[in-house]
Amino acid sequence: MALESILVLALAFYMLVLGITHDKEWLPYISVTAFAFVGSAALGALSRGIRDGKRWATSPAILANLIALGVAKYQFEAGLYWLAIPIVLLALAIIWNTLKIIKSSAE
Repeated sequence: MALESILVLALAFYMLVLGITHDKEWLPYISVTAFAFVGSAALGALSRGIRDGKRWATSPAILANLIALGVAKYQFEAGLYWLAIPIVLLALAIIWNTLKIIKSSAE
């Protein structure tokens, strides 16, 4: 989850720079950039929660990665395989490991 947080933060900075350097409408860039910063912070909080063994973090972590799988579907449909495959692999790895953590904490 920490890796996802860092990647989304990098995307937020990329969108911020793109919005500044291109002569386009600011509202879409501001909203997407704000959403990316908030998402990065949320993923970071989930990462810390899972690391510390907090049960509240497991369900949102799984949900966030199921959403990432949905995003990857659209990347596949757009032919962006170089982007979709890493998203799928990372999301599945995090879902798998989160489920293993849930199982081990229940025992």
